[in-house]
Amino acid sequence: MAGRKLTFDREVALEKAMDLFWEKGYNATGLTELLERMGIQRQSLYNAFGNKHDLFLAAIAHYGKTVLHQVEKQLTGQGSPLNNIQNFFYRTAENGKTIRCRGCLVVNTMIELSPHDPQVAAEVERLSRQAEKAFEQALKQAIAAGELPSDFDSPKMSRYLYHIALGLNARTKGTPNPEAIKETLDIALAVLHP
Repeated sequence: MAGRKLTFDREVALEKAMDLFWEKGYNATGLTELLERMGIQRQSLYNAFGNKHDLFLAAIAHYGKTVLHQVEKQLTGQGSPLNNIQNFFYRTAENGKTIRCRGCLVVNTMIELSPHDPQVAAEVERLSRQAEKAFEQALKQAIAAGELPSDFDSPKMSRYLYHIALGLNARTKGTPNPEAIKETLDIALAVLHP
């Protein structure tokens, strides 16, 4: 027996769910609120995504395909690789000035769920490796462009940069101090100018 055909755009609904989880977190997001935001019925959610936990895992994976993909493009796009890396950090700090900054969904999830949810922890770890690889690719481009020495340890430095990004995203939530953040970034990114 063939399943019912979806009467809604799965990707659009998933994007809306991702945004709501990103705004409120997993535990503070109710099923009724999810259904309203996604514009679907309860049975449609179960048929298309499974339960709320399954939907959250799909939303995190969607974040990797969309938002993290944009980060990868920023880091490895045209222009100076070192400038791309630095611009990414300073832009992230600038975004923190906006009202109700959501931070990073991966960071938020890492704090809220990873310590006690192995499935979520595994997905967060996969996305973390994806982000580290993007930093490593940008650093390798910088080496190839002569902006960094050939013996620059890009794997180790990519992990360092990713951890700086984690801290930055955590700090930009709430009421950050933009001047202090910029000062900290200046110090942290000085390693890119050996």
